[in-house]
Amino acid sequence: MYQSLKKELDNRVIVSGDEGYNQKRKVWNATIDKHPGAIIVCKSEEDVLKAVQFANEKGLHMTARAGGHHVGGFATCDEGIMIDLSQMNTVTVDQGRQVALVEGGAKLGDIDAETQKFGLATPTGTISETGVAGLALSGGLGYLRGKYGLTCDNLVGANIVTMDGQLLHVSDEEHQDLFWAIRGGGGNFGIVTQFEFALFPVGPEVLAVDVMYDYQDAKQVLLKAQEYMNQAPDEVSFNLTVTMLPPVPFLPEFLHNKKVVMLGGMYAGDPEVGKAVVKPLQEFAYPIVDQTGVIPYVALQKKLDAMVPDHVAVHGTSLYFSKLTEESIDLLLAKLDNAPMPTYLAQLWALSGKMNRISPEETAFTNRDSSFVLLLDYMDMGAGPEVCKQWVDSVYDGLLPLSNKGTSYLNGIGANETVVKNTLGVNYQRLAEIKKKYDPNNRLRHNHNIQPAE
Repeated sequence: MYQSLKKELDNRVIVSGDEGYNQKRKVWNATIDKHPGAIIVCKSEEDVLKAVQFANEKGLHMTARAGGHHVGGFATCDEGIMIDLSQMNTVTVDQGRQVALVEGGAKLGDIDAETQKFGLATPTGTISETGVAGLALSGGLGYLRGKYGLTCDNLVGANIVTMDGQLLHVSDEEHQDLFWAIRGGGGNFGIVTQFEFALFPVGPEVLAVDVMYDYQDAKQVLLKAQEYMNQAPDEVSFNLTVTMLPPVPFLPEFLHNKKVVMLGGMYAGDPEVGKAVVKPLQEFAYPIVDQTGVIPYVALQKKLDAMVPDHVAVHGTSLYFSKLTEESIDLLLAKLDNAPMPTYLAQLWALSGKMNRISPEETAFTNRDSSFVLLLDYMDMGAGPEVCKQWVDSVYDGLLPLSNKGTSYLNGIGANETVVKNTLGVNYQRLAEIKKKYDPNNRLRHNHNIQPAE
């Protein structure tokens, strides 16, 4: 079936039994174990066009792999085609336009490494190994969200291969419906081969907030975090992470197997001015460690990489909250106290500033009125998949009535039709119409799927 395509693409079509197949089909989350009919390794837009046209001829569904970092394993599938963009990772800075041209397979570290040569950055996430494609298409939360918005908010253009085998350039002037849809509607509408992101002066050094509190002070810390958020300036974005620290050599012994609340963040402005602004973040309780200081922006962007090692079995969920209340905090902490094993990362990301001043209808990304989002990752270190899933689901179900309209950050939760409809809300029907126009056969279905309108 794939022989002609193999010849056309210099044997860059990998099928079961070929060398490298089992490695290539792996994604970040080890709970995902799928077997594509073929993996097509693309080096150019022309390769992507050929892959999509081939899939159309054969009536095959497909996925696009950039970083393969989504908890839902959306980069892969059973039997269909995986279009592997990982070798398309070039980043070019257009200084005249203040724009970064980013190929679809680039990772966040690729973007930061190139843009920081010019003292520039675009809002991305906080794990350098994440692929920009999945991040941007469903939002993009990072340390610049308060000052400059989400990754998708700073997309000014893109090249996209549609399911009828066309290569389109989309922007505010061209194919506006598709451009609107890919800013929050996920990978439902085509395969993005190049992104164009607006750039801003950032770094090369920034003020990074890095404080660790004892878990016994967790409730106080979370309540004070909400209080701070009520008046936070745009320049400040921070995340709170509740976890048990592992007994690893790079941590001092007194922190081994200790439950803590880590507060990590950034001041997007003059570090000297920022020191007074972030001071309250360092005083939510008595800090057991405080490494707040000025560091390279690229170092900050890689700081959390060690917390999310590759190919670990992870069960994840997410919910937005209008605000953190005593009730929601008590419920979350009670759930964490009763986890089968303390192998979780429970993150609460503070949301404010530019990202929340954009109208819900301006882009497909709808949630613009929350002050925190929960991202819960539970690593299966022996509890077993059923136990892990049951516990994660119990956290979601317990907090759902206290959430902001049952919405979730789609980059942090697995496939769920109800979650997608709740989250995309007022934009869902418009997205379904655009889906019908650009992917009427739903070939791109291994995602937070939007069904084509009837």
